[in-house]
Amino acid sequence: MSQPVYCFGYIKVKNHEDYMERYGQHLPKIIAGFGGEFLAATQETGIVEGDADGNWVVLCKFPSSEQSKAFFASDAYAPYGRLRREELTDSNLIVSFADELPGRP
Repeated sequence: MSQPVYCFGYIKVKNHEDYMERYGQHLPKIIAGFGGEFLAATQETGIVEGDADGNWVVLCKFPSSEQSKAFFASDAYAPYGRLRREELTDSNLIVSFADELPGRP
């Protein structure tokens, strides 16, 4: 049985209005096409520990690692991923992790 996979993004957006118009509004439909869903997306970041300069946090859930990987590698997402990396943001941290933890029953 496949495990859910969560993708966490901590991003430094140059202009939030531009980001949402050109990128953000298009993602829910594309992610849903791979069985994914947004769990959180906010500018209200609260750093609990450490230093970071991002201003946008996103958390998505996919039903499996395969569907998460298929989304990031898809032709549907490719132009938006390039746009985000090359024009709309100054830095990006995208982390993917499974629901299962080592040693957890």
